[in-house]
Amino acid sequence: MRTHNDVTRWLAAGAGAALALAALTACSGSGGPGTIDGVAPSSLTEPTEPITITYAGAAYDAKQIQPVLDAFQAAHPNITVNYEAVPFDDFNSVLAARLTSSQDAIDVFDVDMPRTAAYAARGWLTDLTDTFPDLASAVDPGSLEAATVDGKVVTMPYQTSTNIMYYNKALLAAAGISAPGATPDDRETWEQITEDAKKAQDAGAQYGLLFDQIDRYYQLQPLAESAGGGPGGTGEGNLTPDVTNDGWEKAFSWYGSIFADGLSPRGVAVADTPNLFAAGKVAYYVGGPWWGTQFVGEAGLDFGIAPFPAFAGGEAATPTGGWSLGMNPQATADKANASAIFLKFMGIDDGGYAQYLSALAVPPSNLEGSAKFYDAEVFTDPRFTGVVDLMKSELATTATLRLQTVGYVEFEDIMTKTFDDIINGTDAKTALASATTQLDDAWAKYRQ
Repeated sequence: MRTHNDVTRWLAAGAGAALALAALTACSGSGGPGTIDGVAPSSLTEPTEPITITYAGAAYDAKQIQPVLDAFQAAHPNITVNYEAVPFDDFNSVLAARLTSSQDAIDVFDVDMPRTAAYAARGWLTDLTDTFPDLASAVDPGSLEAATVDGKVVTMPYQTSTNIMYYNKALLAAAGISAPGATPDDRETWEQITEDAKKAQDAGAQYGLLFDQIDRYYQLQPLAESAGGGPGGTGEGNLTPDVTNDGWEKAFSWYGSIFADGLSPRGVAVADTPNLFAAGKVAYYVGGPWWGTQFVGEAGLDFGIAPFPAFAGGEAATPTGGWSLGMNPQATADKANASAIFLKFMGIDDGGYAQYLSALAVPPSNLEGSAKFYDAEVFTDPRFTGVVDLMKSELATTATLRLQTVGYVEFEDIMTKTFDDIINGTDAKTALASATTQLDDAWAKYRQ
């Protein structure tokens, strides 16, 4: 199982890192969906001779994934999976080099869901539509959408995510605030949460409201979506910046205000935000269920959970996304067949990979396999009452994919810096206008 910091790292999708953009850019000059090369077999055949496939992964280290590989080997004795763990920050450059290599090729590789369109545009993904025609009945809707480009299924989703809002019962009670409910119908507005957070702070809370990933698009995109601003890009290939509309300006003017007013702290690293809530210093904390083990371990922390809020009059939107598997489109027929068998094992067979791991930090994409996640002992703690039904509902109805574009890596990097500027006092309208200029420059190479 990943550590908490590992989970934060992959959900952050490498924001702020230099992710071998030159290598990525060199592979494509197009902003559209690109050519999806290679077609996987429409029917799978168990190999009668030994074959080895290479799997490059960034979601798990070798020790974590080994139980899954052992189970696969037992079920498919003629297929050996050679797993190579790759640091996330190096992942794109490794793919760029080895998906086109004839000597050191990889067959299967992890795909961070928001980068699916970018990988497809570079010709790195294989059309899996006919191989897995019933995928819609096996995985959650958001994961299926993330796996689809230009109407074609191009990855096998195996892991997703969602967010909830935690609250400190003692801090709310001290301020005379009624605890929010845990069902989707109990969803509160950001406007109401702001008022209550101020009351809680006046009554003794050090901070009224804090986001887990304070400057990360993964968690902040739903603010713009709920305010009617959309994901941040539009037009052909989603390569026209769209972060200065009324919705984005409303959402991030509000977001900047909670730091300006002291409801949220400036200068706190993402990795430190859960510790503030665990220490009883924060009234409302917006974050992932993966912090549950830490929070439940604090015997004196009396918390409850509620839905991710929405703006008054706006649609509910929640973060989502995780990891999928892609297949090298240059694979030989034998390798493609063996790789597709492995993809099926990871994402579909008997609920997918999740049954072989001792613990899960996030829900599997597979609907059957997610039962193990929801049955985790941590969620039986009374402080988590209602969380399982809430997470299932959010994944089914409010999960919002990150911007799907070939220019996603640049987008995420620029927006992280923009959110940092807003947190530190730059007017949201000014910061978003600057982001638009930077995005126009960064995306120009894709529009040629």
